[in-house]
Parts: sequence; structure tokens; C-alpha cells
Amino acid sequence: MVDTKQVTASQNQKIAGRSLKEASAADTLSEINRSFAEKKTAAAAKRFGIPYVDIRNTPIGADLPAKIAVEEAKQILAFPFFQIGKKMRVAVANPKNSRTKKYLEKLKKEGLEVYLSLASREEILAKIEKIHALQPRRPEEFRNENAGANLKNYEGEIQNLEQLAKEAHAISAQEALNRIFVGALRTDASDIHFQPDEQKIDLRFRIDGILQKILEFDRQIGGEIVNHLKYESKLRLNVANIPQDGRLNFLAEDRKIDVRVNTLPTEFGESIVCRLLDSEKKIKTFEELGFANISLENLQDAIRLREGMILVTGPTGSGKTTTLYALLSKFNNPERKIATLENPVEYHLKNIVQSQIDESQDYTFAKGLRALLRHDPNILMVGEIRDEDTAETAAQAAMTGHVLLSTLHTNSAAEAIPRLLNLGLKPFVLVSSLSFVIAQRLVRRPCEKCAKKMKPTPEQLRLIEELLAEAKSLNSKIQVKIPEFLWETKGCGFCGQTGYRGQLAITESFRMDEELKVLILKNASVAEITKHAREKQGMISFAEDGVLKAAAGLTTLAEIARVAGIRLNF
Repeated sequence: MVDTKQVTASQNQKIAGRSLKEASAADTLSEINRSFAEKKTAAAAKRFGIPYVDIRNTPIGADLPAKIAVEEAKQILAFPFFQIGKKMRVAVANPKNSRTKKYLEKLKKEGLEVYLSLASREEILAKIEKIHALQPRRPEEFRNENAGANLKNYEGEIQNLEQLAKEAHAISAQEALNRIFVGALRTDASDIHFQPDEQKIDLRFRIDGILQKILEFDRQIGGEIVNHLKYESKLRLNVANIPQDGRLNFLAEDRKIDVRVNTLPTEFGESIVCRLLDSEKKIKTFEELGFANISLENLQDAIRLREGMILVTGPTGSGKTTTLYALLSKFNNPERKIATLENPVEYHLKNIVQSQIDESQDYTFAKGLRALLRHDPNILMVGEIRDEDTAETAAQAAMTGHVLLSTLHTNSAAEAIPRLLNLGLKPFVLVSSLSFVIAQRLVRRPCEKCAKKMKPTPEQLRLIEELLAEAKSLNSKIQVKIPEFLWETKGCGFCGQTGYRGQLAITESFRMDEELKVLILKNASVAEITKHAREKQGMISFAEDGVLKAAAGLTTLAEIARVAGIRLNF
């Protein structure tokens, strides 16, 4: 009896063998034809007097695929494959083709020095398909039409985040990105986050210091929006395995908004964060920022300094730079030369020299500060002190007739002292240069649309009375008033369902006095410095300042608990 399975298997093997032989023969024939076509193209290159290029085996510059759309490249049979500075080499199939000539003229008008290489038509088409297949999905055509775009057309269309969530899925990538920017501005977001996971890409805004999920995109739509964002930010589209930094700007409500874009490779794709910087935003007064009592007094005394160092401390996102700008605006007058070192420049100030550091070019805070000192300034602002070199140069500047403003990352005002010592500053240099330390955190204001007044509970009143009594005992100038009501937050479309809109600072501060100098020279602890500032100068804590503001209706007890760490048992 014949085993049909064995016969079938045998037949399949023979068929497979013939298929492999046929495929091999076809490949060989294809390679022969290709070789012939390439020889023909090389001969034509000699007639045209331009170099021949085997474009199939030629690597392509990472940024070049984005410089021409797929369909356009196919129509004109031209493809840029190498560029250094303004010099670009372009592979063409026919340099006399009218469309090709038009494209080359366009490149020259853009200031490029164009050099031609001849490649076969078939290999140019194959290369175009291969290169663009490796690119992430892009919008229909990437043009630079949105660079510096005016978003006024969208301003009336995005009134709240719910509307943005409904509309962003049904429009083009470019329009979705525009609406996302307008939505961020409408809600006073400081950052936009695109965060991928296995199935989707989440869009989140940081509003008043808190990240909020706005909506989610499927991978395809989100990928197109992200890729358009990368293009507008002049990032490499075909690079997703290393971090990249870029920037773009747009106009909204007649203001120029700068956007700093940072990418980070993750397991599921690139995580992207956009920092929105409104350089024309109005500088707030100390009172508008939330300063009151002893901290307000210290700031008002600080702006009368003729030399010395003023430090604003706090964690990332606590509004330190905003306070520095408020100080600068007070110092700013025609009789003074003011210069800043920033990373980045967040506000543009009239009559002030502002310089942005660039560590990739070895232009650091320390080097920039030494350079600025040669420009005969009266007031200097250094964005951050984070190393011994910068700390030492800043201290020397403060001791030699300059007022120096800067920030430091610490959790409290008193911790600025050991932080500077740990950076390498000598105690006698520190006490001779430092004048004021202001520490701050940001709490949210209740939403004016949906927050409601509630009568405080007995437990809330007891907590408020205890903290206010402590503050009053430290500083007799403090006006203590037990509140008749407190704010309770609810949430609405105006505030993104959070119950809050806007921020203000809670603060603690001290000044350098003779007794404190002695303590520092004796290597006093943070606790001893804090005790001196409270008992001798009337410094109140974050919690006490926060409860004063909650009692005044400027924030809520829940916010003070979140930021200042007080315990609520109600």
C-alpha cells in the first residue's frame, strides 16, 4: 500500500527545491540586469560630466529623508543623500529633467550649495521606498508652514480640555498639535507630556505643578502627532534610540511662545516633554507671588543691597526663577548695569543683558560668570549654583561690590548653609558673601468658578489656632484672624476638574546677621540655624505661612498638607 503522506511530502520537497532554484535563478538574472543598468548609468555620468553614485549601497544622512516628501522624490527622481553645512549632494536620474531642475533651484534659493551625482532611475526609486519605509509615519507632507505659526484661528475654538479631547482625534496631525498648544495655553500648563505605553500614547499637561491626563491617542494617530512635533522642533525623525533636544515657537494672542522639546527613548517608544516659555509674560510683584510678613520684609530689604548674595531655594518647579525675575525688575533702573546667565532665558527683560549657557559648547555657569564680571555689572543673576566653581566665583562677586542673585536646590531655607559648605565654599567666605536666603514652595489657588465656602469644622479650627498661635509668638507683626469659612474645591471645565486654578508661594526666609555668622563659623547644625532664624528674626515655617494663607482664603488646608507636610486628621 502506498503511503500518500510520504508521496505528498516528497512532492512538496521537489516543488520546494524547484522553487528555490527558480528564485535563485531569478535573483541572479535580476543582479545581472542591475549590473548592466548601473554600467549604463556610469557611462551616462561621464557624458554629463558628473560623478556616478551607486545609491543602493550609499549610506544616507539621518536628517535628509525629511527634506523631501516621498511622492515629490518619486516625481522628480532626485534624492539628497549627503550634507555638510550648506553643501549638499543630490542623486538624480536625469539632470536635464525640468522638475529636477526646479527642485535644484529651490535648494539653491534656500542657500544650499548643491552638487549632483547620477544614479539609475530604478535604484533611486528603490532607495526612496526603502528609506521612507524606515521612517515613522508622517503627516501627508512635511512642510515648514507651521514654523512660527499664528494660532489665533484656534484660540476661540478650544475653551476647555473636554473639547480638546473630543476634537483631537478627528483632525490632521498638524491641526491636532496646534490645538494641543492652544489647550495648554488656555489652561496655563507649563509642560506638555506625550507618554507612550504598549497600546496608546497619553497626552498629559502639567497644570499648577500637577500632571493631569488630558486624553489618549492610539499609537498610529499619536505617532503622527509626535512625529510632526519632532519635525517642527528640527529633531531627527529617524532617530528614536537616543535623547534629543529641540525647540520651536508659535504666536498666540500676539505673544511669542517658545517651546523646548526633549525626547527620551523608552520601552514603548519616545517619551516627549514640551516646556512652554512665554517670554513676554508680565513679571508679578512680590505680593502677587504670595510673599507676606517676614519674607516680604526681607525681599524689600534685599532690593536695597549694594553688594551681597541673595539666594532663592526650593525643589524643582517651586517658582524660584520667577522670584528672581521679580527681584531683577525691582533692581532694574538706568543707573545700573544688570546681566544674567540663564538656562534657558525664560523672560526677556528690557535694559538687561541676558546670556544663555550652552554646556554642549563648554559654556557653563562658572565660565559665563567669570566673563560677565569683566563687563562691569552692578547686578548679576546666575540661574543656578550647583558646583564649587560657580559657588566660589559667585561668592567672590558678592564680596567685591556686586549684588548676586541665584537659586539653590534645598528643601528649606536653613539647608542652604550646609549645601553651600558641601559644595566647597569656606565658612568665612560664606558668611562674608551671603545676605539673604528665601525658600519657597508653590501651592494652588482655589478655582474661582467652582470652589465653595464651607464653615470650618472644630478639628480644622483647632489646627489653625495652634499654628497661628505659634506664628504669632514668633512674630508679633503677624495679623492673626480665625477664619469664618474655608474654601472647598469641587472641579469644573474651567479648572480641568481639579478644583484649582493658579498658584502662589508659601515661604520661609532669613537674613545673615552677626549672631548667625558666629553660629556658621562654629559649624552649627540646620536645627540650630532654624532655631536662630525663628527666635531672633521671626521666621515662620512653610506650614505656618500656608495656614495663614488658607485662613485668608488664598488656598486650602488640603494644599498645605500636600506641600508642607502637615497632618490632617479630618
